[in-house]
Amino acid sequence: MKDDRQLGIATQGRIGVFAVVLVLSAAFSLDSLAQRPLAGTAETMDTRALGLGGATRSTASSTTGLYLNPATIAMARLYHINLMYQFTGEEDMHMGGAAIVDSVTSSKIAAGLALNYTGNNLKRSDFERWDARLAMAGNFGDVFFLGMTGRYLRVESDLEGGDRGPNGKPAMPASGSQQVDGFTFDAGAAVRILNLVSIGVTGYNLTNTKSIYAPIKLGSGAGLTLFEMLLIEADVVLDFTSFDKPNQQINSGVEVFLGGRVPLRVGYIYDVHYDLNTITAGIGYTDAAFAVDFGYQQEIVDRGRFMLSFGIRIFIG
Repeated sequence: MKDDRQLGIATQGRIGVFAVVLVLSAAFSLDSLAQRPLAGTAETMDTRALGLGGATRSTASSTTGLYLNPATIAMARLYHINLMYQFTGEEDMHMGGAAIVDSVTSSKIAAGLALNYTGNNLKRSDFERWDARLAMAGNFGDVFFLGMTGRYLRVESDLEGGDRGPNGKPAMPASGSQQVDGFTFDAGAAVRILNLVSIGVTGYNLTNTKSIYAPIKLGSGAGLTLFEMLLIEADVVLDFTSFDKPNQQINSGVEVFLGGRVPLRVGYIYDVHYDLNTITAGIGYTDAAFAVDFGYQQEIVDRGRFMLSFGIRIFIG
């Protein structure tokens, strides 16, 4: 009888330990899930920038400047039209967009337009975003560049029944699923030395939309360009309003042109708050009249977090 009681106590003890392990595992899983970035808050960039890990804030970047640093659209004489499509795994996000940059019509002033639409197919969370941008930039002696992007942003998301993001930050005191509906702007500057070294800085969403979909950020970067065939750049981005304290993101990328036609790109992104390590890669083909670009982004630990991007750039003039 004593042995039976001891066996029963031991069995209950094992069950208790197993239950504790299950509870702790569930809690850990929920905490890990809570620490994932909110769907739809990823930084918008074109296909080339995605392949470079988003590290293009200081160098001539065609339509990329409309998203990351408006000053850079004046760093090269060009007239480009860009069409792109992106798919984000796990979140099941689809984005399509078009952009145009003209720095040829005027030798001192460059201008650009972009329109992007994002939606998802998840039944549990309806998401829709319209993002329209108008940018202008000035070229001062091919050394110093200043730019500004006016932006209209409209975001509708039920956020699974809530209106809050990371750390309980409010998205926007709005009714229904509307999270953002208004205007903001970015401002950027860049310096280029001897067509070799460049430094750039950009402030994002400077009107303070009070939304995690358009947080106030400061991005800076430095790039090295060699023989018009090799680009190396590293950027740091500070997010001041999405979290309880400023968050850092590190972007780095390398681009090599093979035969003046085929660009190969690799990049790396590290997000401090979420402790996310993401690798990126890209390849393309460039002709006198057009360019085709492919980009891929993959989070190292969470294999479900990835992004595919395809873009076509048309060169005019």
